[in-house]
Amino acid sequence: MPVSRKLLFFLLAFTALRLGVSGSFELALDEGYYWLWSRHLSLGYYDHPPMVALVIAFTTLVGESELFVRLGAVIGSVAASLLVFRLADNLFENMAAGWHAVWLLNISLIFSVGALVVSPDTPLVPIYLAALLLFREAAEKGGAGRWLLAGAVAGLALLSKYTAAFFFPCAFMYLLLSPGKRRWLATPMPYLATLVSAAVFSPVIIWNWQHGWMSFAFQSAHGLARAVENPAGHLLEFVGFQAVLYSVGIFFFLMAAGVALVRGSFFNGADESRRDVSLFLFSFSVPVLAFFALNSLRATVEGNWPVLGFLPLIVQAGGMAEGWLASARARTALIASAAAAFLFLVFLHVQVVDPVIPHPKRFEISRRIYGWRLLATAVDVERKSFPAAFLIADRFQTGTLMTYYTAPHIPAYQIGGDNPRRYSFLPPVDSYAGSGAIYLAEESRDASQALAPVFERVEKVRTVEITRKGELIRRFVLYRCYNYRGGLDLIHE
Repeated sequence: MPVSRKLLFFLLAFTALRLGVSGSFELALDEGYYWLWSRHLSLGYYDHPPMVALVIAFTTLVGESELFVRLGAVIGSVAASLLVFRLADNLFENMAAGWHAVWLLNISLIFSVGALVVSPDTPLVPIYLAALLLFREAAEKGGAGRWLLAGAVAGLALLSKYTAAFFFPCAFMYLLLSPGKRRWLATPMPYLATLVSAAVFSPVIIWNWQHGWMSFAFQSAHGLARAVENPAGHLLEFVGFQAVLYSVGIFFFLMAAGVALVRGSFFNGADESRRDVSLFLFSFSVPVLAFFALNSLRATVEGNWPVLGFLPLIVQAGGMAEGWLASARARTALIASAAAAFLFLVFLHVQVVDPVIPHPKRFEISRRIYGWRLLATAVDVERKSFPAAFLIADRFQTGTLMTYYTAPHIPAYQIGGDNPRRYSFLPPVDSYAGSGAIYLAEESRDASQALAPVFERVEKVRTVEITRKGELIRRFVLYRCYNYRGGLDLIHE
């Protein structure tokens, strides 16, 4: 079967599956938060740049169901697949390399989850791949238009997530290491492209300036400032978690691709064009992965942070796949790894919608995405007899999910949180002075006693148990809070 036809059938099948599943389960914890952003568009937010909010705002123009909130993730997965195909095809001058890169990308656990759940990575991955492709074409063919377009798209990647900043040192590393491309450093083009990126990203810079640089400060502290005990253990945990996210067996093939990039860039006597391809992919992968591996020695690294470093490895693995398939031992290992990854993805998609196979609670993802609609119904019932103007939750994720699932949507704030910063796009909570509120918390996180100074009276009204197939998942408590006096932002749990 021609590669183009295989690619078409593959993407149609995976896209149909994702469309069918994405609207069949409730929003995950952070998805409600990003949806709330889309109702309050801004140049920036406490946690991230605004691109994910723009994506959700666009896809929910025709409806607010879970399917439309997540539609950008499904569309983004198709765009990323086509771009990784194009990049691998261009670099290796072989459509088979593009085909292998596509299926390797799509059977990885992290990409499959990202194709179902909307997050800042939803726009980041396809836009970053587009920036890589355009930068490669600019470095190969030249032309002011190509350079400036590459810079503009890299700026859009920055508007998606701050980790896109890796693009710039990696790009300059490639230009410096590549004998054939080093000449560009003596021209204005790379620097003008960087200025274009900065101009595209400037709304976020302006927003941070207007808000005391709070988003930059939050992400710096979030990603870099947390010391950990047992650094070696954290490094092993980081590597192990990445292996799981990239489907274990496939992960080892990606590591083999990384080794091949190092050898092809610095040790092999390959022809100049092949070495240049290795240098390009090396520059955008190994330094990023090394940064996060080293950072894991001193801080907790979340699983999706290094994703940009793995994209070039997937492209390289696509270019090497035909060679692996020509070797009996490697072919057996690759097919077995791919089959195991695919079966696990089938299990995951079924389990998210209807958990038919019991397994340890701490690994049960469906527990985190079930019960919010039932809980919101309990809140709505309470609001019929108690005219609450706003809701207070124990966690910001719970609050934003209640805003999404209640009708009409009720604004929510967090107890013990950083309301003025996290909810800078909402009216200040003290603007509700004199109003009633509902406090909602998981029973184990009940901090209702802290609300006594800021309300005239706080009384527990009910307990809500979230059960599924007879199993208790979570237990929440609801309180009526009378006559808000102000000062919620000053409370610390």
